[in-house]
Amino acid sequence: MNFVAIDFETAHADFPCEIGLTRVTDGVIGESKSWLIKPACFPYMNPWNERVHGISSADLADAPGFDEIWPELKLWIDDSYMVAHNAAFDMKVLRSALQYYDLAVPWVEYFCSVSLSRRAWKNLPSHSLGTLCEFHNIRFRHHRAGDDARACAIITLRAFEELGIRHLSDVEQKVLKIKRLDK
Repeated sequence: MNFVAIDFETAHADFPCEIGLTRVTDGVIGESKSWLIKPACFPYMNPWNERVHGISSADLADAPGFDEIWPELKLWIDDSYMVAHNAAFDMKVLRSALQYYDLAVPWVEYFCSVSLSRRAWKNLPSHSLGTLCEFHNIRFRHHRAGDDARACAIITLRAFEELGIRHLSDVEQKVLKIKRLDK
């Protein structure tokens, strides 16, 4: 059971200002890492986004651009299964950043931990990351990409356990469709 959990925080629209990744190998959470990203819209920050994640343009003044960290990110992402909590959003941000910097879209298959959690815990009033972390007693700093990616990985593993999923191939056969980033 190998996959990478991903989370983005954005400065405005689809312009990322932080990315977090957590690697899961053989069903065990491994390395987590996050990077601040100087967004293409710098120094503009949507005030609402800034209030949510607390990252300001001053925090990003010396951060590298997405294109500068892409070689390192690609090592985590390329040819992998990925999961995100609200995958439609995170995959849209990833596609947009790749397109903006004219970078090739890597081979990635992905699925959504929100959809997975809806099947695992049908009776919860919400399947937001905050609600799920509270339900599972997971402590994290919400709306910071590294912590959110790690929380997503934990929730995914617990949902797999709840649903009896032992292999990633079981996800599509038993629960939900796995999508591709390039489609």
